[in-house]
Amino acid sequence: MTQPIRLRIIIGDDDARKLVLPRGLPDSIEDLCQTIKTSFGLQEDIRLQYQDSDFGNEFLNLSEIGEIQDKASLKVIYLQSHAKDDARTPLPQEAQGPTECSFISSGETEPVTSPESAPSTRQWLWPSVFIIPHFRYDAELELEKANADYKTNATLLNPSPKLKSHILERIAEEIIKFKAYPSDNDLNDVAEALVKTHPCLKEQGSFNGCYGWKISLKYKMANLRTKLRGLGCAEVEINSLKNKATYKRSLAALNVKKPKRAEVNYCPQHPKGETADSLEQERIAMLSEVKKRNNDHIVTEKMEKTFSYRRQEVLQAEPMVADFKSRWPALFTVKEVCISSHQVYICPIIQPEK
Repeated sequence: MTQPIRLRIIIGDDDARKLVLPRGLPDSIEDLCQTIKTSFGLQEDIRLQYQDSDFGNEFLNLSEIGEIQDKASLKVIYLQSHAKDDARTPLPQEAQGPTECSFISSGETEPVTSPESAPSTRQWLWPSVFIIPHFRYDAELELEKANADYKTNATLLNPSPKLKSHILERIAEEIIKFKAYPSDNDLNDVAEALVKTHPCLKEQGSFNGCYGWKISLKYKMANLRTKLRGLGCAEVEINSLKNKATYKRSLAALNVKKPKRAEVNYCPQHPKGETADSLEQERIAMLSEVKKRNNDHIVTEKMEKTFSYRRQEVLQAEPMVADFKSRWPALFTVKEVCISSHQVYICPIIQPEK
């Protein structure tokens, strides 16, 4: 049985976290880096250093996964010239200065959102290496035993309908954290990650050992979207026939609105306790606030609060630029464009002029 590994991960100055790997170390340093990034909400590319006992426990660059022992300390080194706090990318807060467009840091493991943020607001881009989530206890035991049998005599597991359904459901729950509409390549990556993590689940006769899992995940995600649509999830409800223009309904399947590659918060839910009517009142109030001097903090607060309403207006109504500018004049400033790009893309795509 694989022994769990406990690691001390040094994120930055005065910031160290505990990471437990129940299945032991991953197969490669790249997989370990991705696990750390996913666990702690890091967006920057990273490398790792470990303490070498031959040199008085000084930190040296990690080049072999075998150098890591249980209870080892690993230091995260960011590959870009950002400070540690820049690696985590929560939504911007109203406390930013009028010319700032920077990341806001947090000491918490989970990404930070404003108190009114909707639970569906996403915080991370699709990972370069998809990490298969943990399954329930009995499923993990069954898979662990089957993986051992596969390693010994290459015996493949024929999962029961109950086990397969649970696996698909847990993975779909993980996928929806990143995307409601994963592409074929995304699903292929997930299926490959599944059979890499649990080789006993490889499919005999499949050209890549996981094609059937990919198709099953595709149908599972479609079923999940149907369920979410019934619950009023904006990101999928926007593609229902009732929310499409009349001239587009005949080609509904060809006019699916979904995020482009870099868009994370494509069509977020309204903040908790808010409705389209209440947010429209906020927009109207903001029209007078934007005309006042030294009022940036109030405008920024209202712009952040109405972000979901503004996004849904863009996607559903598809307004002309002139009409949209008259309704949202505050958006057409360098500061608000920076914040808006940060909200949609998580990392800012525009930097204000110095």
